[in-house]
Amino acid sequence: MNKKKWLFSTIITVLTVVSLAACGSSSSNKSSSTSTDKLAQIKKSGKLTVGTSPDFPPSEFYILNDKGEKEIVGSDISLAKAIAKEIGVKLDIKATDFNGVLANIQTGSVDIGISGFVGTDERKKIMDFSDGYEQEVSDGYQGILTTKEVAQKYTTLADLKKAKLKVGSQSGSIQYELATAITSAANIKQYGTMDAAVLALNSGDIDAVTVSTTSVEPLLTSFPNLTLLSKEEFNLDPKNKYATNVIGIPKDDANKSLIKLINKVIKENKDNGNLKKWKDEATEQAKKAINE
Repeated sequence: MNKKKWLFSTIITVLTVVSLAACGSSSSNKSSSTSTDKLAQIKKSGKLTVGTSPDFPPSEFYILNDKGEKEIVGSDISLAKAIAKEIGVKLDIKATDFNGVLANIQTGSVDIGISGFVGTDERKKIMDFSDGYEQEVSDGYQGILTTKEVAQKYTTLADLKKAKLKVGSQSGSIQYELATAITSAANIKQYGTMDAAVLALNSGDIDAVTVSTTSVEPLLTSFPNLTLLSKEEFNLDPKNKYATNVIGIPKDDANKSLIKLINKVIKENKDNGNLKKWKDEATEQAKKAINE
């Protein structure tokens, strides 16, 4: 993998979201409502602050641009830019690991979080959601990345579960929850970024990684020893519970007009085909970045 074109995200402490463990019982989950409309505040500030974890191609990932500068790109970033343009402000990206994005939404440190989110019941306790804007099932699934050697040993998900493999997942993600369905919690190792989990798998530290397949497919050309297990036998979300991506917004009554605007932008760009176009373009960009 060419380090000049594909940069791995810095792994920061996962302790930033320790408070999430108590989110079900604390009355402080919801930010106190303010009398000031958040959309008006954003317009006045001149910027939309967006939290993201840029280790999830084609949604958000790092490249070095033509100027040799580190840049975050991806289909989610294109959507965020469209939202900022609709508001009439510049886009201010706050990059952290995935747990950091969750924490920043919970505390209101960002205006929105866009990072391949799925709107789970647990997350709904600490944030509000936009309308769904993308479905993983359109071209991928929640699956298992492993080595070709391990893949040859198992033909069914039931067989794989019996093996009690060491499984990696991104901390704070739905892939961690899915990992608990195929092995014991003691056998799961959490990583701050998906990049780190894939590297650990490639080096033999773990046996498999639970993944959103579209996010790792661009990596396979650079890791010829790794492979995705088939959707037919190893789909970890057959009912598509985790299929639809949403934008996360801090819980605050002042965000109502912001959410309305976000949903308007999502609908417009879904109807005009931009969402699909952005994802197709980002997928090709990710593949090109790795191959170069």
